Amino acid sequence: MRKYLSSLMYSAIILAFFSWEYSIYLQLALASLTIFGLIWGVARSDIRFNVIIQPYSLMMLLLVIWAFTSIFWVADRTSWIISNGILAVTLIYGVSLSWLIREKLFRQHLSLVIIGIMIVHHVIGWFEVLSNQQYGAAERWSFDWLRQLHNPMLFFGNINDFALLCFFGLIFMMCWHPLDDKLRDMDGQYFSGFRTFENYSKTKTLALVSFKLLMTVSSLLLIYFANARGILFAAAYAMVFYLILHIKSAWLRRIVILFLGFICLVTVLMVYTDILDALWQDGSFVIRYNLIRNGWHHLKGSHYLGVGAGNTEYYMEHFNYYYTGGYRVMHNWWMGMLVEYGLPFFILYGVYHARVFLYAYYLAVKYDSQTGKWVATWLLGFIVAGFIPNTLFNFVWFWFIHNFVFVWFEYRLSTMELTDRALGLEFKLHYKLNQFSEWLDRKLVKEL
Repeated sequence: MRKYLSSLMYSAIILAFFSWEYSIYLQLALASLTIFGLIWGVARSDIRFNVIIQPYSLMMLLLVIWAFTSIFWVADRTSWIISNGILAVTLIYGVSLSWLIREKLFRQHLSLVIIGIMIVHHVIGWFEVLSNQQYGAAERWSFDWLRQLHNPMLFFGNINDFALLCFFGLIFMMCWHPLDDKLRDMDGQYFSGFRTFENYSKTKTLALVSFKLLMTVSSLLLIYFANARGILFAAAYAMVFYLILHIKSAWLRRIVILFLGFICLVTVLMVYTDILDALWQDGSFVIRYNLIRNGWHHLKGSHYLGVGAGNTEYYMEHFNYYYTGGYRVMHNWWMGMLVEYGLPFFILYGVYHARVFLYAYYLAVKYDSQTGKWVATWLLGFIVAGFIPNTLFNFVWFWFIHNFVFVWFEYRLSTMELTDRALGLEFKLHYKLNQFSEWLDRKLVKEL
């Protein structure tokens, strides 16, 4: 059963990152096969509910229920069906991943699959850059012959979406270390994907460090050549934050954070007028600003319940209060979530995002957890990076990143034997979930 679900998961991940117009139908087929495997695993008692019922799974379940409920007020039911299909696929894969990720070999292979995907996209990105003389300029997309090649636009449809993938790869590669069963990771347990280089041979260490450095630099350069300025800024401050997490002294770390915050504040105040003038002269910024204003009008018109799953584009097209240059997509993950799913779920998601970040930061500074550093850095960076991409709600590849980060961290947190009062609420939540899962297992056994 584990091999069956693992094969489906690898296939779905690869398909998501190299998708085309009709690949969603293949994703639905793979998700259906995954449901069959999960049901069969539960029936055979191979899969227990206390493993797959996690806070992230519950949040995604609530999102799916709320998205389905919006059928009563949506205007575009075709987009609603597509959006709900993608959310259902995401939930199914997330539940399956919650069970699979507990196996060491799967974690190792999953890391290698992600890295392999990054390498392929980097090769594609560099081929596109080097085959055009207009490095980093928007005009390089105007070559008709280049559009026919396997460039990032073929799989992502937008340079900002490709830059976001490079941003994720940047954070992942900074934290990733290959699996070696002779070593324990920074968290004190065997855990593939994030490791130290202790006891490695000089040749192996040099090769690994060189590879990590090459991928890190390549990610930054591809983000720059894609002209994704917001994501480049997010990458810069995420890298600074990651370095700060390595400061052992708590008081020194706080001083550095306050000092950098003060420098940033003074810099912004000194050049505030110049920055504001430059932004208002940037047509892209004005359009994004007007998209937010339109979205706010639609949100208020829905009584803050949201316009419904997949219906943002419909409202942007038919009820355009401010000039947006013909753009219908929100170009903003956070505002898109608020407009589509309303204020209640936006608050729920924001609380969950903050909860995971705070726990990850706590584990990073308290226990020197490399996993905590990775998750905290990505979540903090995405706060800014989420304002940049075209749209992410209808792309399975981004939901895989979501599943990957949150499910991995939920698993890591559940395996750590911590007694700190700061995590008391977390353990109470897991205890209640385990009680419910055990009751559900007993109920099913009696019925069978």
